[in-house]
Amino acid sequence: MSQTATRATRGAWPVEGFETPEQCAGYWVRDPRVRKIGRLKRLFLNGSGGPEYAEVKVGLFGLKTILIPVQSVTVDAERRFLVLE
Repeated sequence: MSQTATRATRGAWPVEGFETPEQCAGYWVRDPRVRKIGRLKRLFLNGSGGPEYAEVKVGLFGLKTILIPVQSVTVDAERRFLVLE
């Protein structure tokens, strides 16, 4: 993980900290280098309850959505963004 990402996610916690994956809808989604990707529409979970895919609204008006496979997600609730790794 880069030093920038480590600084940005200090005090962050795993997405499993949410009671439901819908609670993080609307958070900004960032890559491991903390560059903005778009807004989270929803998380798709695997059978054990961990994140598997993130559905993200992208583009100028957020009209396009993409699915991003997720290894792990950290949450910065104070800044309202998720960092996908």
